[in-house]
Amino acid sequence: MTFNPEFRRNLLLEWNAHRMVLVSGVLAGVFTLVGLFDPRGFGNIVANVGLVVFVIATMAWGSHRAGDAVLDELRERTWDAQRMSALDPWSMTWGKLCGATVMPWFAGIISLSVYFIARQGPTVLERLEVIATCVAGAILVQAMSLIGALVGTRLDKHGKSTLTSWAAVGILALLWIYFSIYYKSTNEILWYGTAYDRNTFLTASVFALAGWITFGAYRLMCVELAVATRPWAWIAFVLYLTVYFAGGFILSNWPFPRALGVFSAMGVVVSIGATYLAAFALHRDPLTFRRLKTYAGDGKRRRFFEEMPTWMASLVVSLVFTLICAALHFAPEYSTERIENVRLGAIAIWLSTVRNLAVLFYFTYGSTTKRVESSTIICLALLYWVVPSILESMSLLKVSWFFSPPIWERPILSSLIIAVHILIVGALCLQRYRERIAPVRIS
Repeated sequence: MTFNPEFRRNLLLEWNAHRMVLVSGVLAGVFTLVGLFDPRGFGNIVANVGLVVFVIATMAWGSHRAGDAVLDELRERTWDAQRMSALDPWSMTWGKLCGATVMPWFAGIISLSVYFIARQGPTVLERLEVIATCVAGAILVQAMSLIGALVGTRLDKHGKSTLTSWAAVGILALLWIYFSIYYKSTNEILWYGTAYDRNTFLTASVFALAGWITFGAYRLMCVELAVATRPWAWIAFVLYLTVYFAGGFILSNWPFPRALGVFSAMGVVVSIGATYLAAFALHRDPLTFRRLKTYAGDGKRRRFFEEMPTWMASLVVSLVFTLICAALHFAPEYSTERIENVRLGAIAIWLSTVRNLAVLFYFTYGSTTKRVESSTIICLALLYWVVPSILESMSLLKVSWFFSPPIWERPILSSLIIAVHILIVGALCLQRYRERIAPVRIS
């Protein structure tokens, strides 16, 4: 059997006897020192330190190495050569994820072994469940770091920053806090009205998310290696998140219109959030709209979907959920909870997303590609938060509605105002597109 060349290359760079002895010696010293302060000698204190060491090794150090697997290539100017190699995207993805993180995983396996042996109280199955959750979390954060590095190749060609590695750790910490707060109140949780064991549900959730994020790293590697993809996987991920998060609000005995209202509202939130994430984080090719128009005109459906950016795909999904929410305006109200009564307000929210994306592309079509995202955020904050606040302080409430319309109180009026915003920003965006992107015709 021939191993993945990328995995072997990273393995040769990272794995050697000197590092094995050094890591083993440091861990042995740490656990021996902690054991001296443990009343039981080799008990729960040592076990808990084992978990802490695992987090530091696999999630902090491991995510750093996963991101640097790409960033080092940029620094050494070998990334372009790697992109031209015969390796397929999946081999490149798992070769970097597994090969570059071999030493963090070596330290992590030792730490988890110490935890399993030293932990007293929980059963063997419960300890294995904790270990499985930790392993899934480490895979998740390392895959996120690789995604951050791949996104960074478009923004920082010299690979000077490893901020994405630490951002991945921060996101995982936020997810862990979310799960801890959401599930700590009871040993069982209700998901679509069915009770599940808290720890089992958490483990399954982290494993599922780790699988999705790893697949996302593979799809981004496809983009880097110029392998054509279509947005079905991104749409499936958005739908998965919608189904997952909606389960915490919907009960099994609810009537169908009420459950559909919550599900569609959650779909609007998730899909619009995914739209913003993809639009701001991923590369925006200024010529995308021209190619989409050409493929649509020529009837090349496959090429059209291969060219469609992920933000556009999730925006279409959000439109479907928005129309469902609007249609439920004619259904009876079952509660006063806002998530169950988005209804016509979803139209204004969707139009706001289109307007904000138009502002983003207005700056994208500018003379410089630097600080596009930050310029967009500052502009949106000034127009839709600072200016309305000033007008309200001057008792010009209705004038402030033109900048920040009351979406929940007057959704129809708000939709009309935001549509005017779209026309204005769209005209400015089109003018800049023609100045910067459209070819100059020589008569």
